[in-house]
Order: sequence, then structure tokens, then C-alpha cells
Amino acid sequence: MSNSPNNPPEIGHIASFFSGVAKIQGLPHVFLHEVLVAEDGADVALVIGFDEKFVEAVFFDENFDTEKPLYRSFKSFNVPLSRAYIGRTVDGFGHPLDELGEIGGEDSPVFRDAVPIIDRQPVTVPLITGIKIIDACLPLGRGQRELIIGDRKLGKSSIAIDTVLNQNGANPPIYCVYVICGQKEEDVRDLVSTFEKHNAFLYSTIVAATAGTSLAQQYVAPFVGCAIAEFFRDNGMDALIIYDDLSKHAKAYRSISLLLERAPGREAYPGDIFSLHAGLLERAAKLSDAKGGGSQTALPIVETQEDDITSFVPTNLISITDGQIYLERGLFQKGFLPAVNIGLSVSRIGSQAQPKALSSVVGGIRLTLSEHQELERLSQLENNLSVKAQKGIIRGTLLLEFLKQGEHVNVRWPEQAVLFYAINEGLLDDLDQTTLAETSAVLVDVLGSQHEDVLDRIKSGSFDDAVKADIAVIIRDFKQQYV
Repeated sequence: MSNSPNNPPEIGHIASFFSGVAKIQGLPHVFLHEVLVAEDGADVALVIGFDEKFVEAVFFDENFDTEKPLYRSFKSFNVPLSRAYIGRTVDGFGHPLDELGEIGGEDSPVFRDAVPIIDRQPVTVPLITGIKIIDACLPLGRGQRELIIGDRKLGKSSIAIDTVLNQNGANPPIYCVYVICGQKEEDVRDLVSTFEKHNAFLYSTIVAATAGTSLAQQYVAPFVGCAIAEFFRDNGMDALIIYDDLSKHAKAYRSISLLLERAPGREAYPGDIFSLHAGLLERAAKLSDAKGGGSQTALPIVETQEDDITSFVPTNLISITDGQIYLERGLFQKGFLPAVNIGLSVSRIGSQAQPKALSSVVGGIRLTLSEHQELERLSQLENNLSVKAQKGIIRGTLLLEFLKQGEHVNVRWPEQAVLFYAINEGLLDDLDQTTLAETSAVLVDVLGSQHEDVLDRIKSGSFDDAVKADIAVIIRDFKQQYV
């Protein structure tokens, strides 16, 4: 349609309006996610649904004058996309928050369909997080969707932030987009400060729609972040996007739907919340070589209540993603950080996206930890354990201590390979159990500062007998000098 004398413009009038959510009469030919404009041509609202009587829309300004008429723009909601987003902090609409000027680029739709299967390829390239328990037991690949799930204040955001920080110096580079949805403004300031301190803005963008912003901004923020990440993916680069967090995004969408008087479903969420998140996360992909070979990896975060992973939004996201990293309060209270429960966590991509040298030495970690739990229960019932059982307890305790990791302390995967090989071979069984955390930190520093040649050989894919012999010598010298 066009606004011409023979085809007069469609005019919409607001029938109900509350908190920036409105029902509009008129506009019979409007399409989903079309932008509505005021008389002066300014963008004022986004269409999110319609029925026989009304058009449903969210307004960019919650204080819009409801007496004013609305008109069609015949365009979908767009943001300008370019490399200029690197190093910037923007709001949920893609507008700058950092006072560094406007961001130029070619306008591109925010709401897009996922890439078809024919244009994808299997996920086989590792995404290294620098977090030992994840890289060893829950390896991630470029193009994967891995859910981070757990109660509040257990370190979900810390895992996501550390994953972003670990991409500093990655080759080829991984461009990161961190979406904050429904969080406090203080969280945004802390994240900006952390990124500045660790030079993460050299390859990162923050999209922030805090709890104090409009429902429209909280609704579109994950899609704006996704469009920015897709720009890098579609231009043959690798991108990583964090959604922090989708449970708050779901609550914002629930508020919109209830204000629109849509029929509530389970836990009062609208029935289409599943398709909304599925459409968002399906856009993560590893493109085929014919499409440039770029990738977009998604790490959505969801918050549970009282460790209940069976509630509506968590179960939806578990079914959509390629695995989950489950954080448990019991482990957190025991001081095991990051508090990842390996038994309930899974990465469905698995070792096919793990460096072969690392994969060859971490295969028995889950078995060692499960045996350690059984042996500890046995030790509470029996005083006289066999030598083999005692060794199993020592090995499991050693592994648990070496899997502990402080916040913003990243460990490269070749160093992880050395650590886990030494544990498997019993080279560290004689260490003092009370100082294992400090000892492991010193060992990592020694490896990075004095044995870069061995790490380079491991990184190149070599883990032969010569490398293993060098590791044995390194561990022997380390214990003589530092322990």
C-alpha cells in the first residue's frame, strides 16, 4: 500500500493505553513488527500482534499522548549495523549510552528468521571459556547454544563475563555482545567497569535495557543484540552473545501480554513465550563455508527459584538449547567455585568441539569425581579402606580442588591439559591437601612464565611421549622448588 490520494493513509487511534502498551483501532493492513509513526513522521511504536478488532503495540515512549493519531511506516524495526558497535554501550533500541557519538551503518531488520539448515555446518571449532570445569567437562563450540541456569547470586553472570574476558587475544577474534535485560543500573556500571579494566571493549558491545526502562526496550533488547552479533557472523567472523537474563525478558513479555488482556497460560506466561525464545536462540549458528563460515554462539542465562529447573521458562529454554551449565547452591555454600554441578550439566556438542590434546586427558574426570563421591560415603562407614580406595579419595579431592577457580581468573586450555594430565598420572598425589588451591595457581603461573615452549607444542596439537616426559620433569622441578 502507499499513502496516495487514490489510496488514502490508514489512521490508527489508541483504544487503551497503559505503561506504554496499547490497543489501537484502525490500521487494518499493518504487519507484525512494523513501526508506527506519529503525524510528524517520528517512530513511536512497534506492532507486536493483532486480532480481529485491535492492533497490539508497545510504545517507545511511555508518556505518548494517547489523543494523537498513528500511521503506518511500511517498514520493520531496524537498527544500523557496522563494526562501529565494537567498544560501545547502547540501550535496548541500539541508541548510544556512552556519549561517544552516533553509530552509523546500514539499516537492517532486528526481527529475522533463523538461518535455514542448508546454510549451516556442524559445530566443531572450540570456544574456549578459560574456566577449567567447563572447558574440561562441558566443552563449547562456536555456533552452539548453551544455557547457564541456577538460582540468583550463584555466579551465572560471572561465568558469562569470564567467557567474554577470555576472548581477549583470540585468533581469529571473537566479537562479543553482552545483553543486559531487566537488571539494575548498578549491574551495567559494574559490567562497563570490568570490561574497561580488562580491555574487553576492544572486541565487545554492551546492550543494556535495565529494569527502569520501558517494556518496549526490554522486549526488543535481546533481538537488537542478536542483530548486532549476526552482523559479525554474516560477514564471516565469529560472534558470542550473552543474554542476561531471559527469565527477566520473559517477565517483561508476560507484563505486556497481561496488559493486552491475552489469555494467560502456565505461571501466567503467554503461550507464545516458547516460540519467542526459540526464534531468538535458533538464530545462533555456524554458517556453511559457502555463506562465509561465520558463527554466532549464544549463552542465554535463566534464573530458577529454589533450584526448581522444572518451572515453565527454564524447561522451555533447556529444550531449545544444546545443553546447560547448572549452578547449585550446595556447592556454592561449600566454597566450590564456580558452583557447577557436573552431574546435572551437559554439553550436547561434546568433545567434537574440544581441542584433541585436552580431550585426551579429561575423558575420565566425570568417572573420577563420581567414584570419589562413592568412596567418601564408604569412608564414613568403614575405617580400613584399601590402598586403592585411599588413592581414589586423594585423586578425587585433588581434582575437585584443581577445578576451583576465582572470578576473572582465566586458564588457557594448554595449561589445563598439563594440569589434568598430571592429576591423572598421579604426579601431584603427594601435595599438601590444605594448600591445593594456592599450589595450582602457582603452577599455572610457572607454566605460563617458564614453559611457553611446551604449551605451544600442546596448542599445535602435539601430546606425544616427548611432551608427557617434559610435563613429568616440569612437575618434578616445580615440587622441588615451590612445594
